[in-house]
Amino acid sequence: MTHARLPVNHPDHDALWPVVDALLRRAGGWEGLASKVPDLFRLGIDEVIDTPRSNRFTIEEIEKTEKTYLGTKMEILLRNYLQFPKGQVLDLNIAGVEVDIKNTMGRAWTIPQECFGHIALLLRSNENSALCDLGLILVRHDYLNLGRNRDLKTTLTAQSLTNVWWLLKDHPYPKNFWLELGLADRMAIQSAGGATKRLAALFERLQNRPIGRTQILGLAQQLDSMKRLRNNGGARDVLRPKGIVILSGNYDRDLIKRLGLQTIKLDEFISYRPSTDDQSRLLQDAGLLDRP
Repeated sequence: MTHARLPVNHPDHDALWPVVDALLRRAGGWEGLASKVPDLFRLGIDEVIDTPRSNRFTIEEIEKTEKTYLGTKMEILLRNYLQFPKGQVLDLNIAGVEVDIKNTMGRAWTIPQECFGHIALLLRSNENSALCDLGLILVRHDYLNLGRNRDLKTTLTAQSLTNVWWLLKDHPYPKNFWLELGLADRMAIQSAGGATKRLAALFERLQNRPIGRTQILGLAQQLDSMKRLRNNGGARDVLRPKGIVILSGNYDRDLIKRLGLQTIKLDEFISYRPSTDDQSRLLQDAGLLDRP
């Protein structure tokens, strides 16, 4: 399920509809929302992990305070994307309605007292499944658990989630590249040596697979990270004697197409070992492989 609207006869429908309508119009419709918001989850999580400067690769490695800050990061990214102003009390003013943004990577959202009686925009992401949720709920007292923490905050009951107007539900968002890579490969790549050797190990192990600039910066962890990928002493020179080339989505699009590889983005790279004589000659003519 990717979205689920409340029925017209639901008691919260009329309160939520103007906010839902304004949000979707600002996002360019449901399709616009579904194409952009998943990328915001990936961006927000990656920026908090901060691999290039922290040498961390997964959300489990960050501190508790940073997990709290992830909610603020998502609020900033979402507000910038939708271009709604901040509310006087809550996070957003959507069509004249004050809306609070609540984010979680767990099963429950923490609801403060100032949100009671107002609309909350619920965000949730799961790094293991790479699925995300975005929905709106009118925070009623009977939707809340009775317990309160020291800040008088509480959580939504499990039953109350049937009253959420889901715009995204169990919707895919870009996976954490390093989780996809697997622990054994990640450890082998990290232990390969300096930045150039680490990048060479990455592209040798992950051939025929797009690798983005973000991953390169995260693994190289140097100001001149992209230089470590190029010729003249970079990863390309390390892999060249092994018959492996690294192709750029920006500069090698024609070669990528002629080799029959998948289309990649402009800021992505893909490594490849030719499997036929024609492919080898094509790469030799391009100066990317040495002739025998």
